[in-house]
Amino acid sequence: MHTDFETSTEVSYKADICIIGSGAAGFACALSFLKNKHSVILLEGGLHEFNAQAADIHQAEISGFKHGGIHEARERIVGGTTTTWGGQALPFMKEDFEKRAFIPNSGWPISFEELAPYYKKAEDILGTDQTIPFTFKPWKDWGVKNLDFNTSILEPIITKWCQIPNFQTQHGEKIKNSKQIQLLTNANVTEILPDSNNAVAALTIKSLSGKTGAIKAKYYIAAGGAFETVRLFLNSKKFHPSGLGNENNLVGRYIFDHVAATVGQILPKSRNAFQNIFDTFYKNGFKYLPRLKLNPEHAIKNQILFASAQIVFTTKADSTLELSKELFSFLIQKQFPKKYVYAFLKKPSRLIELLAIVYRWKFNKRGTSPKKGSIWLEVHSEQEPNADSKIILSDKRDVLGMQRINLKWSISDVTIKTIRKMALITAKEMQNSDIAHVKLKDWITNKNLNFANQLTDTYHQAGGLKMSNYRKNGVVNENCMVYGVENLYIASSAVFPSSSFSNPTMTIIALAIRISEKIDGMLNCQH
Repeated sequence: MHTDFETSTEVSYKADICIIGSGAAGFACALSFLKNKHSVILLEGGLHEFNAQAADIHQAEISGFKHGGIHEARERIVGGTTTTWGGQALPFMKEDFEKRAFIPNSGWPISFEELAPYYKKAEDILGTDQTIPFTFKPWKDWGVKNLDFNTSILEPIITKWCQIPNFQTQHGEKIKNSKQIQLLTNANVTEILPDSNNAVAALTIKSLSGKTGAIKAKYYIAAGGAFETVRLFLNSKKFHPSGLGNENNLVGRYIFDHVAATVGQILPKSRNAFQNIFDTFYKNGFKYLPRLKLNPEHAIKNQILFASAQIVFTTKADSTLELSKELFSFLIQKQFPKKYVYAFLKKPSRLIELLAIVYRWKFNKRGTSPKKGSIWLEVHSEQEPNADSKIILSDKRDVLGMQRINLKWSISDVTIKTIRKMALITAKEMQNSDIAHVKLKDWITNKNLNFANQLTDTYHQAGGLKMSNYRKNGVVNENCMVYGVENLYIASSAVFPSSSFSNPTMTIIALAIRISEKIDGMLNCQH
């Protein structure tokens, strides 16, 4: 069921479980409770559609390295950032969970094997095809020239893509029709309050217009984005003067993102052959994108981080290809804006191009990249744990009265080294495979050149509420329970001890399901 807190006559709510945030993690938790009898409140600070006042709450200060995602990739809306992401899914790798001797504070308190069953369940929520493994190598099946790469250094992989990335669209009706799950919108959590035993007693909520209320539950799951969850903890000062869980000054520290850089222009020997290798594949109606992965053993041997590379085809914004992509996305949502009719009728040659794109997709099961335009090599690197890469509170406050955040994101020399090394390796492998020459940018080969304006984040925020086996080293334990607060859990990338090169969403969902099943078990025991 759905309730707008602003228009509701109620100001106090009770449930067995309260989930803070209705993004990927929040939906994953809520969906995990659908089959049992526990009462659940799913809180969303925004509405079902974009709201400028809600979006303004995410405004922040940046005193470290520039970071676009702090403003562009935080959505206060039902569905969270799933309303704007592309839907790319990839689990973390086995090696991501393991300690690396040359990286201080590396390693997770849980193993890949412990999380593996939840990755499978995450695919149910993502809506990907579980019959196709992530080890799928499509090139041979399509009769495409085999990539003659040295796989002990560089390995071709694929990522899976959701058919319906927006969780509000994919799962919204399930929540709306549920009798035991109540979605409460326009209900921003401004503070987490303790009881006399230092457990969570209640949450203070506030609407965008200032109406206040309270939520009481047996268990609470903080399921917002990393930055917003950190902000909530820092603003909850009744647990501790410096914020909830911050007795050891760890809340807000170890902030990560994936660092990306366009490292060179790709000049293929044959554009058609190159596109046949790197254009998207479709199987059983699902999309698979080729990428390149740095071999982890090679990375460890050379004391660099884990990284990946992807191919970026560029074209004009009003090209037939771009218009077709936009049109298809609207058709999936059962919409057909009139502007596309005018665009294709205005230039009839576009209809022929559109038919070619549809034919390649329908019969060849392939995506289409531009026949003209530049092709670029883009490298993504993980970051190593760094306590000085952090979030602190700003003196400025938002419309809710909460302190905003100040991000001091830093990028280390080892990250730069990794990006340069990955660029050189990929260029060499493409040259040796006789598929392309990569004209690397000067800053890749000349370490004396300034590189700061070449780097960017990838909207994959993580860290700030680190998971650890030891209270002195982390904010949550291996079960994502906040140390010292037995009824509070965190289902967010905020708990990541490291960030892998993989997209974070699938791992966030896997952790959310794992937390939900644990809470379900504890509630069943109480009954």
